[in-house]
Amino acid sequence: MNYKTHINGGILVGLYTNCQLANMPLMSTAVLLGGAFVGSIFPDIDHGNSYIGKKTKGVSKAINKLAGHRKLFHAPLVYLFLYSTAIGMFTDKLMLIGIKGIFLGIFSHLVLDSLTIGGLPWFYPFSKKRFSICMIKTNSKIEDILCGMLICINIVMLLDMLHITSIFTFTHR
Repeated sequence: MNYKTHINGGILVGLYTNCQLANMPLMSTAVLLGGAFVGSIFPDIDHGNSYIGKKTKGVSKAINKLAGHRKLFHAPLVYLFLYSTAIGMFTDKLMLIGIKGIFLGIFSHLVLDSLTIGGLPWFYPFSKKRFSICMIKTNSKIEDILCGMLICINIVMLLDMLHITSIFTFTHR
């Protein structure tokens, strides 16, 4: 998937999570969504031609040389371990919300990459076998349609959160 689809997927999980946590302060919402945004593009730091890879050329090149693409930085078990570790290291509520946002964004990235032809190594480092739910080609018309659908859902959820309209009721009233 390209970065636009990943960002919209990350925003979607961030918005949905925010809606499920009743009466979250504005700062907490911003931190959660910011974390989800960053997390949604982070795993592609292992690919030099990705959006984040182009912004961090030296780091991205070194990571790719050491770990390759869609291996260590696309390994859900690694992120589960990192999440468990990070949650235990901090007590500041806003920091914890940011960490949760980052990992929600990462999870959305991994799920979306599972929809591609290349698939994802869900059990890496124990197995290198990649699993693919669909056969969506990156930067294809199908991905553009998926990205458009994510944008529409994000808009509907945002309008619902702001109590402008209520096509679906995601928020607690």
